[in-house]
Amino acid sequence: MFEQKILDSIDVIAHSGIRIGGERIVYIDPVRVADAPHDADLILFTHPHFDHFSPVDVRKLMKDDTVIAAPKSMIPLCSLMLRRKTISLLPNETTSLAGVSVTAVPAYNRRKPYHVKWMQWLGYVLTVGETKIYISGDTDLTDEARNVSCDIAMLPIGGFYTIDAVRAAELANTIRPHTVIPIHYGMLMGGKDAPRRFCDALDSDIEAELRPAVYSSVLVSMYAKAALLIAAACLFGLLAGRFL
Repeated sequence: MFEQKILDSIDVIAHSGIRIGGERIVYIDPVRVADAPHDADLILFTHPHFDHFSPVDVRKLMKDDTVIAAPKSMIPLCSLMLRRKTISLLPNETTSLAGVSVTAVPAYNRRKPYHVKWMQWLGYVLTVGETKIYISGDTDLTDEARNVSCDIAMLPIGGFYTIDAVRAAELANTIRPHTVIPIHYGMLMGGKDAPRRFCDALDSDIEAELRPAVYSSVLVSMYAKAALLIAAACLFGLLAGRFL
């Protein structure tokens, strides 16, 4: 059942990083966290890509009793980087974590190589009060996504690595939530026009709520860092060759 107060409790930190307030504070894929509130009751990860898994930001949110959960394939990484017990989740599993009902939904690309199905990465349906919130993770238009039942959906619309705006609207029109918050778009991921294309393709009886914090330059930052690392490696190679 859709509740406006639950929708109002959802904040997009940046990109696909989400905070759900209320009696239990839940974070999903937190990145670019500005402060250090240490208020997380539950932190969920969808997959280990740098724009979804940021140990530096997670440490700003953890407290002594924070529950952390992730896809099974991420457990060694979480143990190494977070030094905290992490609960392993598998596709289609439903469990209660920190008092929140969580159902794991497969999230994968059908033809692209970026999110392969055998890694068993996830999206989640959270039940908060009587409202079901679907955070899809980085997914394509899959059979599993089409079968989700939810009141609020948070779907990627950037394309390339995930479904694009038109396909995301097709998914929303199929699962028919009350409200959709489009996420995972920005520079090099759909651009500023992605929300317009999404809204144009969305059925008129489904609400779309745009959050300005979603639009990000995380891919630009990634490519810039990669270029610097390559340049540094080349420089090191030149210097090493010169003095050896």
